[in-house]
Amino acid sequence: MARQYRGIFGIPPTPFSEDESLDRKSLESLLHFTVESGCHGVVMPVMASEYNTLTDTERKAVIETAVRVVNRRIPVVAGVTGVGNHHSIELAKFAEGAGADAVIAMPPHSRPPSYDEVRRYYELLGKAIRIPIFIQNHNLGARLNAEQLAGLCREVSNVDYVKEETTYPGQVGSKLIELAGDACKGVMGGSSGRFLLMEYARGFCGNMPASHFGDPVSRIWNLLDGGKHKEAGELYRRMLPLIVFEGIYGVEAFKAVLVKRGVISSATVRSPGHHAMDRQDDAELDRMLAEVSDLLTWRKGR
Repeated sequence: MARQYRGIFGIPPTPFSEDESLDRKSLESLLHFTVESGCHGVVMPVMASEYNTLTDTERKAVIETAVRVVNRRIPVVAGVTGVGNHHSIELAKFAEGAGADAVIAMPPHSRPPSYDEVRRYYELLGKAIRIPIFIQNHNLGARLNAEQLAGLCREVSNVDYVKEETTYPGQVGSKLIELAGDACKGVMGGSSGRFLLMEYARGFCGNMPASHFGDPVSRIWNLLDGGKHKEAGELYRRMLPLIVFEGIYGVEAFKAVLVKRGVISSATVRSPGHHAMDRQDDAELDRMLAEVSDLLTWRKGR
């Protein structure tokens, strides 16, 4: 059996210049940061990477860059959610050919799919590639229950993992682990690591948060895995105000932190629909970052 993917699989937001073009230099810097800050894997481009604003050419460039820069130091999971089955399959084949270690995908959801359509989608995806597939189970998509997820893990040989982030992720994940047995190699959480302690206690094998706090969040995981649950809880509680804050602004907050940490050049978020932080938000973010400065161990140019 292949080694289980385990730990904090950080999601780098896609950096853009002020004119909203892809900032390739910042992307390389961010990928190095994600590895060097202690993340156990890299996942992109997905929701926290603004994947839905990227052209296919850009998505492929992001995947290629991730594979090249990470250079086998940790696993690379490529996001291949598409607008239709053939779109996802094309992206998945490209990712496998580029050297990605696994892919992650939600079913196409521009129109709500039936479960039969979802099953067919993962069957086609599984036949098209050989590398492991993560099902991303999210309220935005088809929103599968534990029985359906377990069935997909059993029926599609390389559907090996689930990223569970629907309304009751702990309960769904626990039931999935119980029902699927060895057919599911692991369940990871999302939601910025908000439920990390509970998920670990339920047997989740990791979490996929944005990578801007790769150092403290990976440290929490390492403490949990080392049996130091009290220390992990203390560290989690120190980070919780920042996790709550980023729940308001999402990608805007991720990128603001990365600019303040000297990782990327601009906090630009692509149009449409972003909502910028104001000066009071920025001052509050500075205050919270100062309170955890000792936990932010990565330093630019070290």
